[in-house]
Amino acid sequence: MDFRHLEYFRAVVEAGSVSQAAKNLNMTQPPVSQAIAKLEAELGVRLLERTAKGVHPTQAGFYLLSKGGRLIADRDRTVETLRLMGEGAVGDLHIGVEPMVINEIVADVLAEFLKTSPGVRVSLTDVTPDVIVQGIRTGELDMGCVPFTPSQFAPFVNEFCDWEPVMGIEIKLAVPRNRAREHHPDGRGWGRWILPYRIPAFVGMPDIVERALADDETFEVLEVSTPQTAVAFVAAGLGVAPVTWRIAGKSDAVVLLDAPKWLAPMAATLLWRRDRELNPLMQGWLRATRSAAEYRRTFIS
Repeated sequence: MDFRHLEYFRAVVEAGSVSQAAKNLNMTQPPVSQAIAKLEAELGVRLLERTAKGVHPTQAGFYLLSKGGRLIADRDRTVETLRLMGEGAVGDLHIGVEPMVINEIVADVLAEFLKTSPGVRVSLTDVTPDVIVQGIRTGELDMGCVPFTPSQFAPFVNEFCDWEPVMGIEIKLAVPRNRAREHHPDGRGWGRWILPYRIPAFVGMPDIVERALADDETFEVLEVSTPQTAVAFVAAGLGVAPVTWRIAGKSDAVVLLDAPKWLAPMAATLLWRRDRELNPLMQGWLRATRSAAEYRRTFIS
């Protein structure tokens, strides 16, 4: 069924005559009459009663008018939704985020993204980086943000992911307040370090710290799930931990010191599947990420 024929039929019923409907449609009368005839032939039923005073719908015509109006409205809504999806204004976007980068950049990215795309449903999945990589690989996640540079990626991550470095993340060393005046050159002598679990997909903080302190006899490790978790253990006096100011800067029970020089800044990196074309929503998230990162570099750093 041609939607144009439905629209012409509705116009004829509303006008009460074919000639007036043609004028309202800025058309000549023959194409409108032909469209009605084709519609009746296709459906196998008369839709209009012709009288000297004009036309009016038959019972079948009234039925088609009610159903056809909804069909046209549904079509218009569908076309408009597709147009908005093409512009990145509506739809669903699934983003995997590691807890540290939520504090550092992702919350700002979401605020920036929703300024221009308020109709998009953004699902932020707060998980560890290895789960983010798996979600991107399976397609459950459109994109992900992890606190690692591309040089820290395992080879298999490089095989199927594209990426864009977003911003550096300065590392501080959180220590219990009663140990803030201790002096430990190059990070040695602190004793217990509270570190996140190792992640096979990335060469991360545990690998860097353990490599640098391999000859420190006092060194031992308490493993936790995230740097945020580590702050509570530091506050309890159980050790020291690499964190960021946004994670631990407001805690009264810890003090943030400069990290050892070998503990270089981390870097938030945006990931997506290499063989997947960036759709308008993903492009919008990438633009928002760049904008938020630029703001941080210009006005906050």
